[in-house]
Amino acid sequence: MFSNILVVCVGNICRSPTGERLLQQLLPDKQISSAGIAVEKSRLTGKPADETARLVASERGIYLLDHKAQQLTAQLCAKQDLILVMEQGHIDALTEL
Repeated sequence: MFSNILVVCVGNICRSPTGERLLQQLLPDKQISSAGIAVEKSRLTGKPADETARLVASERGIYLLDHKAQQLTAQLCAKQDLILVMEQGHIDALTEL
């Protein structure tokens, strides 16, 4: 049904990478990635996951050490079968792409 799943938040350093890795564990046969709506604006492109997010995630068996933040783009969205957002405002940002 859904093969390519994208998880979206603002900076792609806390919520969306955690959601991405959790879904990768739960759905190993799916292609799951994450991105942020304001990564470039916040100068977070290529940055690792937030230290607190890494700690909280690791306590639950989710590892974010190799994560690198990426900007949400229309091209990235076009490749997805399902896009999951963290807040209503993220839907608004998606419609503006």
